[in-house]
Amino acid sequence: MASTFFGLDIAYSGLQAANTSLNVTGHNVSNIDTEGYSRESAVRTATTPIRTHNSYGTLGAGVTVTEITQTRDTYYDAKYRNNQAFLGEYDAKNNYTSQVEDYLNEFLLSGFTKEYSNFNAAVNQLTITPGDQSSKNQLINNAASLADYFNTLSTNLRNVQTDANNEVKDAVEKVNSLAKNIMQLNRQINQIEANYGNANDLRDKRNSMVDSLSKIVNVSTSEVSIGNGLYDFSVRINGQTLVDGYQYNQLETVTRTEKRNASDAAGLYDIRWTTGQTFDIYSDDLGGQLRGLIDIRDGSNNEIESIALDADGNNVTDSEGNLLYTSTDVPKDNSSFKGVPFYLSQLNQFISTFADEVNKIMRTGYSSDGKYEGIPMFVTRGQNIMNASTVTVNPDLLEDANKLAIKTELNTGEADAKVMEALAQLAKSNKFDGGNPSFYLETIVSDESIDAQKANNLYKNYNNLKTTIQNQRLSIMGVDSDEEAMAMIQYQRTYNLNAKMMSVMQQIYDKLINQTGV
Repeated sequence: MASTFFGLDIAYSGLQAANTSLNVTGHNVSNIDTEGYSRESAVRTATTPIRTHNSYGTLGAGVTVTEITQTRDTYYDAKYRNNQAFLGEYDAKNNYTSQVEDYLNEFLLSGFTKEYSNFNAAVNQLTITPGDQSSKNQLINNAASLADYFNTLSTNLRNVQTDANNEVKDAVEKVNSLAKNIMQLNRQINQIEANYGNANDLRDKRNSMVDSLSKIVNVSTSEVSIGNGLYDFSVRINGQTLVDGYQYNQLETVTRTEKRNASDAAGLYDIRWTTGQTFDIYSDDLGGQLRGLIDIRDGSNNEIESIALDADGNNVTDSEGNLLYTSTDVPKDNSSFKGVPFYLSQLNQFISTFADEVNKIMRTGYSSDGKYEGIPMFVTRGQNIMNASTVTVNPDLLEDANKLAIKTELNTGEADAKVMEALAQLAKSNKFDGGNPSFYLETIVSDESIDAQKANNLYKNYNNLKTTIQNQRLSIMGVDSDEEAMAMIQYQRTYNLNAKMMSVMQQIYDKLINQTGV
């Protein structure tokens, strides 16, 4: 049976519920601009009625707040994180392909195709004035400029590779840091929810960390009830477990003892779990910034560059005895993207073929005055491997331009320019991967330009999608100022009405206790 003061209890429960709802609304309003915050709501239900043993049956006992929930949709979370993985990948690719494009510098007509054109112009001039000293110097200087440009370009590309490699290490450290923090939040959330209800703000913090992680590497999450109000929250990256409840695994970077590609920069990192388990950086499932960095750093169009060997396992050399690089198809455990190794390989292939063809022509002739036999125009610097980083002009020619081979017959006059004419024909040769030198160089530029434009377009697309999906998420989890203002007025009125009810009850009790029988 209800007590005499039961009405006061009912009004008090209404005051408490309205006050709690107002506090939740205030919390929402204060976090209206907080990134990652999910709107909270106080869930109110009628208190369990009491039996009165009267004809009207049970009597309502007021209201209670059963829990404070957050409004969030896991579908949009997964959609957002999936997009974040692509955004992170193409953000990295857009950044580095733009750098490579700048180094090639073709849009300003001052890249290596320009250097090659200058070389050909000097050759053509010597076919007209073969005995002219200044024309000889011009050809040698243009050859030196061409070699220097390839040296510099090779160095710059390796610097891009090194920068991407350093970012790989940074990305791994961020993954480890986020994994540790998510694991700690798992413990804190369960400690609170096992005793005190929903840990909404901690859940928001954990979701924000997963959002950040999803841009670095593709993630998937799951949350399974383990009883007693506790949940096991896990995170997987690249198909492997990163966080599992109160435990987390760590990644580590390990310096390669051997170069993957012959032209790679030294000190590139492989990634593995600290447990020794393999982390497949070339998996088709890998995503995020880490995928973009790996593709830039190791992307070789499914090829591996190494020192060329013949069928018997002997070194293949050019006409001057220099070792050569070659690329072999290796589609397994490799990157199909055209990253730094691919362009270094293309430059090496061009310069080794070009230098060898030029040297063979130069060896067939004599200087214009007949004093010297032809000597190679291009040699290697510091080692006997002919590639874009080692090629240089023969120092004997830099010292004395008269040693430059011009004619093919020893006893002909200075008007003989057969060697230069043969050199001029090299521009029309199809020995450069089935095309002439200019076509080969233009193909390199075209490939890079297409990849750079693709990366830029996809980055913009996924960035726009991020905004769209985030707006969709915010339409559910975000705090709307108009809605909260209406809720504030509603709960204020509820509070006032319950306060009025208490005032009425107070008057009744005053009459009953103090004035009855007076």
